Amino acid sequence: MKDMFLVERFEEMLIAERNLSPNTVSAYIKDVKKYLEFTQGNLESDMSVYIEFLKKNDYTQSSIFRNISSLRQFFLFLVDEKIIEKNPMQNVKLKNKNIPLPKVLSETEMRGLLSFVESKFDKNTIRLKCMLQILYAGGLRVSELVSLKLDSIIVDSESKKCMLIVFGKGGKERFVPLHDTALSTLEEYLKIRDSFTGSTKGFNNFLFVSDLSGSGHVTRQGFAKLLKKMATDFGIDPKNISPHVIRHAFATHLLQGGADLLSIQKLLGHLNISTTQIYTHITNNKMKTLVEKHSNLEKLDIFKKHY
Repeated sequence: MKDMFLVERFEEMLIAERNLSPNTVSAYIKDVKKYLEFTQGNLESDMSVYIEFLKKNDYTQSSIFRNISSLRQFFLFLVDEKIIEKNPMQNVKLKNKNIPLPKVLSETEMRGLLSFVESKFDKNTIRLKCMLQILYAGGLRVSELVSLKLDSIIVDSESKKCMLIVFGKGGKERFVPLHDTALSTLEEYLKIRDSFTGSTKGFNNFLFVSDLSGSGHVTRQGFAKLLKKMATDFGIDPKNISPHVIRHAFATHLLQGGADLLSIQKLLGHLNISTTQIYTHITNNKMKTLVEKHSNLEKLDIFKKHY
């Protein structure tokens, strides 16, 4: 029963956050269920034993790779949710295959989306606008965004520059600069934040508080649904947008604007530069050395265009 509950939560995450097709989600879930059946629900089983099982049962190399890819996503989810501490996939190595490039919104689409949400003034849209601008201006993971707390905000009293303290994977702390326009929207949202607290007023320290959520804050799934609804209203196919797509847009647009890969790695919170290198597929002759410090983020042309 517990296994099925975890699988259901994993499926919800794939649909809400990863923006995968129904067929892909179905394949992931099928692979995970097959693994859990083989291990009788043991989440700490030796992965090499399962891989040998697949080989002995005449699975093709492509099928084995897909199974392992599915399980890799499943165990990353379990680690992120703090259901397990150690990832059994961590040392599993397979032959390299072509990795699909991430979906990315164009600068024109992103600019239009930001302008569209800027034109709305109801309290729900103000909160959504604030979340979207922070997501795009900081390149946060959606889990990092929704779990931000009031004391995550640091504003220098003299320069008025704002930084966010973000806790990424493994609880690793990083500082993310916030553009002036995003800061202005944040100040606008803070004026109405208490209207979302309900019975938790005065006791909830989450920035994007929600009295409708058991977690006390807007959920990842909830934000993803709001984002898709806004994109649909604007005219973007909801299949082409998700919180992760916005994070990809942040990195890709910075790289197109001339930011160096090491700076982007720090801003995204990637442990290894190899993870960040996937964004080099969009590089061109515009590439030059920028982003010497995090506090200079707002100087990039890409953000001047948007704000």
